[in-house]
Amino acid sequence: MKIVSLSKLICHFIIAVSLFFSGACKKNSDTPNGSGSDYYMRFKINGVLIEHKGQAEGNFNKATSSSYAASFAGLKETLVAGKNNMSVILGTEAENKTGVTYTNYTTATSGSEKAKVLNIVYLDDAGNAYLSWAEEFAPAIPSGTKTNAQVKITEAASAYLKGSFSGTLYNNDYTKEFSITEGEFYVRRIN
Repeated sequence: MKIVSLSKLICHFIIAVSLFFSGACKKNSDTPNGSGSDYYMRFKINGVLIEHKGQAEGNFNKATSSSYAASFAGLKETLVAGKNNMSVILGTEAENKTGVTYTNYTTATSGSEKAKVLNIVYLDDAGNAYLSWAEEFAPAIPSGTKTNAQVKITEAASAYLKGSFSGTLYNNDYTKEFSITEGEFYVRRIN
């Protein structure tokens, strides 16, 4: 019972945060070449390529009371955040940096750093949520649950953000596992 209650609470929190970030978005055509449809979040789920270009936006180094936040969201359809939505949420102790691979697990790899918070959330075409888990939740999640999310911000320009992401996501009762690979984003910066 503890596992289900905790996972539901965290799932609802993460969905609310991702909906907040994506709901604050509006379509714009301020890409370098003037086309609003150039922004995207592209990734593979268990080897199948998915691309969300309806609305792709994010923020970088947004100061909160306890950390610095970045988020990247890609919607398949503009302003439809309740389905076909991929979101990456990052929180760090110090300012977000480009060129660093942030993880949700302890790492000693050069060029990598454990984030204070790193969650990847995917809503499928029916609105079912799948999310990554951090190692801090190990006592409350089923044994063998993978904690391997990563995000790397490669460019943080005034108008856009670029980077890559990957990880393993689970549905609410851990009966489905999605391997997210080759994730990349080019999103309009909204802060």
